Amino acid sequence: MKHLGFLEYRHFRYLKLAWWLVALSTLFYVWHRLYVFHTPGKMSYGGTWPGYFFGVVATSMVVWLAWLGIRKRHYTSSSNTQGWLSAHVYLGCAVVIVATLHSGFELGWNNHSAAYLLMWVVVGSGIYGVVVFSRVPSRLTATMGDDTLSSMMLQLQDIDAQAQRLALTLPDQYNTLILDAANNTRLQGTALENLLGTVAKGCPTTAAISVMERLNQNIDAASARAGREIYGEMVRRKGLVDRIRKAHRLTAKLRLWLWLHVPLSMGLLVALVAHIVSVFIYW
Repeated sequence: MKHLGFLEYRHFRYLKLAWWLVALSTLFYVWHRLYVFHTPGKMSYGGTWPGYFFGVVATSMVVWLAWLGIRKRHYTSSSNTQGWLSAHVYLGCAVVIVATLHSGFELGWNNHSAAYLLMWVVVGSGIYGVVVFSRVPSRLTATMGDDTLSSMMLQLQDIDAQAQRLALTLPDQYNTLILDAANNTRLQGTALENLLGTVAKGCPTTAAISVMERLNQNIDAASARAGREIYGEMVRRKGLVDRIRKAHRLTAKLRLWLWLHVPLSMGLLVALVAHIVSVFIYW
């Protein structure tokens, strides 16, 4: 699948790196837990020297991954961008395992566990981003074709003008429907409306097509041709409206990842600072 090329970057270089990191960390954890760790003074695992080691590694990875998010803005080649994405995905997943080993599977109602759970949420939003960016751009291209939003808006204006000219020879109901469709059809809504696709609810263009279909059945023979033509124009209009709405919906899905992932990542950094400071103060 060529659109997933960043996951295959340099023959899965970062997947292999993440795998080795997880494998070696797991072996080290199992060895220490079985043969060395004996809960001295009821010390939790994160307070042991391997626990601190895993904590330092996990924290360093989180900071590095966050830095990659800033650094990628300065990348100029597609190869660098793919490398950043690949490292971000695979090492971002690996940091969850390392952080889990740091905790020693010991969680509670405190800021330490809050930071750990927030990390899972950040990684989950990142996985959502991978899925969206591997599927949505191709769907967006297929929806737009050779058009742009600006060109489709111009096409809508041409259709409305042509429909209004045809309506001059037809009953006033036709012109009312055309004006209602032109002035009141919503092409995009709020971010949530775009995502849910509820913008089309009560669409005047759809209603105009339905009413015109009934009107054309009772129109006189002299106006039948104009009735059919104006109906065809409204069908064309609906097709363009649907494409524009779909483009906005797909774009909203892309933006949702940024709205989720970036603020959550910043929150994770703050939670990590609170976790580290509290450890040194109270432990």
